[in-house]
Amino acid sequence: MIVIPLSTALTLSRPPWVTYATAALCVLIFIAQLSDNSVTEIMLYYPQSWNPLNMVSYALAHGSWMHLIGNMIFYLAFAPALETLIDNRLRYVRIMLFIAVCAAIGYSVSMAIGANPDIPTLGFSGVVTGMIGLSAYLMPQARIRVFWWYVFGGSILYVPAWTLAVFYIGMDSWTMFTASDYGGINVVAHVIGGLAGYLYGVIWLKQRREETREELSEEIEAMKVRQHYGKDREDAYRSKKKMQQRELQKQAQRDHDKFLASLYQKVKTNRDSEAMLQFLERYDDSTQVPELEQLYTYFEQWGPSRFLLCIGRMIIDRLDREQRHGRAIVFIEKGQQINPQFLIADISRVPHYAQLAKDAGKPEIAQNLMHNARKRYGKLISGNW
Repeated sequence: MIVIPLSTALTLSRPPWVTYATAALCVLIFIAQLSDNSVTEIMLYYPQSWNPLNMVSYALAHGSWMHLIGNMIFYLAFAPALETLIDNRLRYVRIMLFIAVCAAIGYSVSMAIGANPDIPTLGFSGVVTGMIGLSAYLMPQARIRVFWWYVFGGSILYVPAWTLAVFYIGMDSWTMFTASDYGGINVVAHVIGGLAGYLYGVIWLKQRREETREELSEEIEAMKVRQHYGKDREDAYRSKKKMQQRELQKQAQRDHDKFLASLYQKVKTNRDSEAMLQFLERYDDSTQVPELEQLYTYFEQWGPSRFLLCIGRMIIDRLDREQRHGRAIVFIEKGQQINPQFLIADISRVPHYAQLAKDAGKPEIAQNLMHNARKRYGKLISGNW
């Protein structure tokens, strides 16, 4: 049975230039290898050397045209969609470097444990299986278009990425643990690379997976419609989804406007505590600081209020936890412009911010913070003033 992946059945939002550049680099290096045998020797990784440079260079070199072509077919089937989903070229390059190094280290460890000869390795296959492993985490339900051949004939199938990951990495794992001769294939690098790709996603790409989950699900569904009913039905499906999305956005905007109107009414009738409780029902500790700052700017249009002071304290507390002390002073100053006796949430931090304000050439902020400190704070602040 032959199963060859051809491409990811997803519409890419932009060209995967890093993927294309990496594939082109592998081709250019192989041409250089054909021209000069010393290039191959320079780029090989000897597992007992633990050479950090060769832990990367080996992945870009190949032993033959078939070796290169095979790796590039698999790479270009999975990697373009991953680059688009990750949406950060520098991170994408770091992921490939991480997988290459992990595969090299895993190979060195396997050689050390097995006391085998120092057999060098080369080839992009460890990184390729890393891409397959990462796809099982980042886009498990995405369909991969594969050519399937079994005995008497073949056909094109659409297989979920996670299924192919289990198949390819599972086959290599079975070979690694049961075969005595790998036939010149570094299956250890394959398995370690695949695991490294998946674990990278689990550890560092959880947020990205959540951010892309809904959009990816819609894209997968659109491609299913295309596969079963053709492009016209796909276009109709996409148009319907866009209309639904616009309606949801309009409804969300109406709800937000209603929410703001309710807050405004409470603030203007001196029901600041009620306004703050209503605000906290929607915006809690998980709300990002930039969004809170944007809301603060909007609320400033309503004029000074205890509600605005509470929002300011909330922002200062978050900025303090993020150690963005300079930005916190900006909001302390805003609070003092409303009320010179403005208090920050964590009173124990008053001496710290008083000193920072003084060092920043804003003694009036420090004076306001420290004014009548013994009476205002009592024993809540330790140390000398």
